[in-house]
Amino acid sequence: MTEPVVKSRCLPAYMVIDTSYSMKSQEQLLNDTVDHVFEQLSSRPMVSEFAHISIITFNSDAHVVLEMTDIDQVQHLPTISCQGGTSYGKAFQLVRQRIDVDVTQLHAAGRAVLRPAVFILTDGAPTDSNWAADFATLTDQGFRRRPHIIAYGFGAANPAVLGKIATKAAFVAKDTENEKEAIVSMLTSLLNTLVTSASAQEFRIPEQADGYERVPIEFVD
Repeated sequence: MTEPVVKSRCLPAYMVIDTSYSMKSQEQLLNDTVDHVFEQLSSRPMVSEFAHISIITFNSDAHVVLEMTDIDQVQHLPTISCQGGTSYGKAFQLVRQRIDVDVTQLHAAGRAVLRPAVFILTDGAPTDSNWAADFATLTDQGFRRRPHIIAYGFGAANPAVLGKIATKAAFVAKDTENEKEAIVSMLTSLLNTLVTSASAQEFRIPEQADGYERVPIEFVD
């Protein structure tokens, strides 16, 4: 008898970063910290084998900065620049589109694909009025590939809105004025989450993030 093929598990993870003009003063720090996270992930073979990562930025529009890829194949990260407004809807639309593309490709590569994980970092409230409809499309129960969403907010981010755009956990920075610490802590939390998830071979939700406090979420999948 032919032995059944055991597919290795894979977690598609999306870093969805607010790059509106209000983030301009932290642009270099944002780039440096994202670079550091990738260096740390690539040095952990278990994580680089388990997690595939894509970076999506959003301001007045949304952009794929890094297509879904093996962490250890990333040679150089594109530079992130900040400008424009804060369109949550554009971000949700693009994530929805990319999930279908990326999950299909990972399946075709012979991987057992876990439900995607989305990590959102924002420092402000949405500037578009119809974002809730796009969020509903992304998280619709009929969408089998709907992602787990963890939201991190600082600065002018509205805790009530963070609770609406998260499906698993939402965090707001305790010190809203310390943007540097908030960015580093969020990306460190993402790093730790992927390391823990890789060890467990399943998505593990962070219980806390340094410098942040949890806020109630309104949507649970």
